[in-house]
Amino acid sequence: MKKMMVISAVVAAAAVVFCVKIAKSCIGGKAAPVVLRLSEVQGDGYPTALACGEFSRLVEERSGGRIKIEVYTGGRIYEDESDALGALCDGSLDFARISSAPVSNRVRKLCVIHLPYLFRDKNHFMGVLSGKIGDEMLSSMKESGIGIEGLCFYDSGVRSLYSVSPVHSADDVIGMKIRIQTSPAMMRFCELLGATGITGIPSNEVYNKILNGLVDGAENNISTYKSKGDYQAAPYYTKTEHVYVPDVLIASEKTLKKLGEKDATLIRECAKMTQEFEFRKWLEFEEESERVVRGAKNTIIELSDEERGEFRRKVMPMYRDYESDFGDIIRAIQKS
Repeated sequence: MKKMMVISAVVAAAAVVFCVKIAKSCIGGKAAPVVLRLSEVQGDGYPTALACGEFSRLVEERSGGRIKIEVYTGGRIYEDESDALGALCDGSLDFARISSAPVSNRVRKLCVIHLPYLFRDKNHFMGVLSGKIGDEMLSSMKESGIGIEGLCFYDSGVRSLYSVSPVHSADDVIGMKIRIQTSPAMMRFCELLGATGITGIPSNEVYNKILNGLVDGAENNISTYKSKGDYQAAPYYTKTEHVYVPDVLIASEKTLKKLGEKDATLIRECAKMTQEFEFRKWLEFEEESERVVRGAKNTIIELSDEERGEFRRKVMPMYRDYESDFGDIIRAIQKS
């Protein structure tokens, strides 16, 4: 009898523990949502930050509240996008919106879309990213085996040079120290122009590096030039319009595997739904950014076709660097 009483007490205690665990994992009778983190270096209101917020909203809505994605803007988790990429690879971060430039250090195929003067214009660029070639580039991230999956591309404008002294020709760049993204293609770009590419400077620190004379300028889209305040340190913005470097929304493969295939598919679908949203927001933001820069009396230097052609001729050897491995893709993009 005593033995039976002891067993009953043990069973009762176990039941209490089980109920406590269930209570802790439930809110209002529902299982607690899976909470995931997304890193974004840009601040609130920036087009990609808005798109990340839309991604979070869609995932929560379409999962019925089972999955929540907390978006950390302004570099609150990682100030440097290369660090965010490393965290995605090892699974300590779930999602990040980063430039495709640092990704190209680990996924060489992406260097192709970073070739200068590859895209004819904005419509050509957006059409390629939204089509078969864009999907192929996203797939290359997963195929690389480094632990990431590209979900969708975002527009980040066309990149140009800005500096403390005016640049009217390719020769004006010779000897300059230019902050660039950590990318083999951009290092080669500077080398061919006779400039020194400076890497390892997070976008949030470019302003101070210019003021301190550590760099003579940088290259970026006009929206970042304005939003980071760099236009207050470097008054000359030259529309070299040398390269389109898209941003990409990336997931950690470890996170997607933990979620299971059904929810991973939901994540992919929601990401794709935000691409057109971001494209629209970018165009609006870009126009407003240029108005602000011009209103601040900064000098925006418009190059002629001949002057821009001079830049193009100097960097054309870059295409030979990728011809043997990716010649077919380059030609497919040019003809698309």
